[in-house]
Amino acid sequence: MEPQKKNKPSSFIIILFALIALMIIVYFILVMFFPTVFEHMSTGDIQPVPNK
Repeated sequence: MEPQKKNKPSSFIIILFALIALMIIVYFILVMFFPTVFEHMSTGDIQPVPNK
């Protein structure tokens, strides 16, 4: 029996997942060391709809 080829994901997919993980880690590091940067970001608070 010959060894079967493994079904490996392409390098583009591996790099994409690595970048996403890296971005999440960098975000948490920034939040820990620079919390004031993220204090003034809008969080999508619910606002009343004016009656017209």
